[in-house]
Amino acid sequence: MIGWLLATAGTAALGSFFPLVNIELYLLGVVSNVDGVSWWGLGLAAAIGQVAGKTLFYFAGKGGFALGERMLKKLEAKRRTGRWAAWFEKFHQRTVDRPWWGLGVLCLTSIPGIPPYSLMCLLSGAAGLPLIGFLAASLIGRAAHFLLVAGAPGLLHWLPAALGS
Repeated sequence: MIGWLLATAGTAALGSFFPLVNIELYLLGVVSNVDGVSWWGLGLAAAIGQVAGKTLFYFAGKGGFALGERMLKKLEAKRRTGRWAAWFEKFHQRTVDRPWWGLGVLCLTSIPGIPPYSLMCLLSGAAGLPLIGFLAASLIGRAAHFLLVAGAPGLLHWLPAALGS
């Protein structure tokens, strides 16, 4: 059981920065085919792994990596013209004024992943959200996301029986 949880967390961490690894498909496959591992344990392991991997995006947004510095320079260059830049500027200002607002937006957008969660991680670092707040908001939102994904096969088995089919 521990092996599957560690493999799930590792796959989620890998998939957080390597887009060909789809943790949702992996999670559905493991939940549907492996006995003895709880769906909620796998969902939480996926959330922990993905948040661990996406923390690199957060640090990149803070300028901790060359990638983040390059992206921030591009954003600065487009600040006056781009639609995303205008949205980022509003997000940054509201986050500075009300840090809880920025954490709430991060948490809510991390559930469906719209806008892309990777982008929100980068913007959260650039906007100056505190690391502990970033980790907590991300973990809550991503846990909700992956618990929904991991619980879906059980719901599909339960639903026809509950409806009397």
